Amino acid sequence: MSLKFIAACGSGLGSSLIVSMNTSKVLKELGIEGLVEHCDISSLAFNIADFYILGKDVAESAAVDKLDVTKIIILDSILSLSELKEKISQKCL
Repeated sequence: MSLKFIAACGSGLGSSLIVSMNTSKVLKELGIEGLVEHCDISSLAFNIADFYILGKDVAESAAVDKLDVTKIIILDSILSLSELKEKISQKCL
């Protein structure tokens, strides 16, 4: 089974691209089959992914109340591979 992840940031360019690339790397390390996309927070489509990955700063301003809390991964540091790996492991394994 392949899981779908969406990384979102304010503009949908830099931060979400970095998080999506890091997510692909972490999924490979964990042996999880998954598709990773990225977008800006205003284009975030609800209920089309298994998991949504957001930086803490964006999550506070996003309409995350429309998402199932079990599907949201909020990162304190979008650059921390160890945090990303830990949080994906908690949700997916």
